Amino acid sequence: MKRGRERRKAWIYSVINPLLEGLRIEATFLAKGNWTFRRYNRDLEFIRPVPILVGYKDRPNFEDFMGSNPKAKEEIDDRDAQREELRDACLAAFDSLAANPDFQRKVSECFQAVEAETPGETSRLVHPAVKPHEVVAEAVVNKGGVPDHAGFYPFWARFRDEFMRFRAGATFENADQAGYKLKICNETLSLELSQLRSALAEEYDIPWAPYYDEASALSSR
Repeated sequence: MKRGRERRKAWIYSVINPLLEGLRIEATFLAKGNWTFRRYNRDLEFIRPVPILVGYKDRPNFEDFMGSNPKAKEEIDDRDAQREELRDACLAAFDSLAANPDFQRKVSECFQAVEAETPGETSRLVHPAVKPHEVVAEAVVNKGGVPDHAGFYPFWARFRDEFMRFRAGATFENADQAGYKLKICNETLSLELSQLRSALAEEYDIPWAPYYDEASALSSR
């Protein structure tokens, strides 16, 4: 067995593969311009810092990987810096929109229209302690990233075009530009990690993913 094989195997299985899977999931959101911004914690829910994509018990392997692979570390640091830029841009866009009196008025009018048609319906759309215009502002920031199974979705789908007219101006341009840059950073990092996995697997004769070797299991009995 080549010296260092087990260490590189740990990198592939507990660091590189989880990172590639996490970036793959993020790509589906980034491609739609859904930044997954959430008003309640003022952060991005499904676009997370790279270390969080690695399991807690595997953090020592992640630290070893970062210290031993400077090019990958540089790509990861650049990617996380861009992730923070997107979060800050989304926060600025949300705060600006939520404070817009014309937007607040439009949301109020739409809620009143629904309540007039179906009394009590609006109480099921938004929790009484939550400001309706902030819920709508979150959806606008995320380009309407409201899942169709959500109770809020029918209301959003009905008035979407009216709300999305407010998605304009420098703050939203900044958010979308930051999102595009993050998409490029993710693609660059994914390519770097994929190439590194291939190189390590070839040099140390390591499968890309763990598998059950029946022959080895039988011979060990």
